Amino acid sequence: MDQLPTHPDRRATTLAVREAASEGPHARPGAGSDDARVDLKLLLHQARRGIEERGTDAARRRFAEIDTPDLLAGTIQDGAARGVMVALEEVLSLCSGTAGQRPEERPVDDDGTVFEGRDLRRKKDILVASAGSRIRWSRKGGVLLVDRAHDVHAEDFIRFEDRRDLGDLDGFVPDTTERPRLFSPAFLKPVQLIQGPSFDRLELRGRLGRRSDGFPCRVDFIGDKEEPTVRMVVRVTNQQDDHRLRIRFLGCRNAAAVPSEGTPGYSEVLAHSRWFLAATLVRACGRLRIGSENFVATPSAQVHGEIRHEFRLGGARWDRNAD
Repeated sequence: MDQLPTHPDRRATTLAVREAASEGPHARPGAGSDDARVDLKLLLHQARRGIEERGTDAARRRFAEIDTPDLLAGTIQDGAARGVMVALEEVLSLCSGTAGQRPEERPVDDDGTVFEGRDLRRKKDILVASAGSRIRWSRKGGVLLVDRAHDVHAEDFIRFEDRRDLGDLDGFVPDTTERPRLFSPAFLKPVQLIQGPSFDRLELRGRLGRRSDGFPCRVDFIGDKEEPTVRMVVRVTNQQDDHRLRIRFLGCRNAAAVPSEGTPGYSEVLAHSRWFLAATLVRACGRLRIGSENFVATPSAQVHGEIRHEFRLGGARWDRNAD
């Protein structure tokens, strides 16, 4: 293996140390670092969106100070990573106005109907519809997605996949002695359903995996009557080290059909003669490579705590090669 350069960025513990370094090469992030420090990648997306929608000259100047591939890739020590995240928060604070309300926090319409408890349990399956696509959830069938405008009829198409990570921040390395653990949203519990003239929302809660190393999870499906897609908000709480949790969209080969708000690590995967699109929800990895053989610990890159992702379902064909 060619030796990776040892450089000030990876030795830095703060941005000040990095900025003071006057010599040494800047390392290129590893080819597999797309989903390193997922929390940083999500904040980076928010900052870029903030600049795009309500940016000021001050916000753009602040962002330019940190817009280097090695820092934004997260292949740095914990102190530098904290500095980058503080700087991204500053970028957001320098944007004009405030970000819009999260869709899962939208208040109920005055003439909307809320189903909970026994009334909700009586429903064998639950429909959430937007102006275009719609989903149907049930214990028996998981999640069904229908988007007639783009010829999509996907049954039970969501899986969560957890696998041990033996790699470092430059790339995921699976434990080949273990098979990935797969979880279906069919085993989450419906907690609340809102149906109204302007939007529908279904809230599911539960745990991905019955073992002690499972993940508390909340999934919201939101169908706005003025939007062409159904929004899916996934919140997972991670307390485990050295693993990767992904979401699989079975049968999909087109990322345009499930766009996200900054979720990293999208990839097309062929397994057992079936394609799926995968995106990383959590990649917990506490090692940073320096050179070809040396590592330093990066405990904050284990991303403990709750992480929020937002996807849009529908709006494009699932096969990117389709006419």
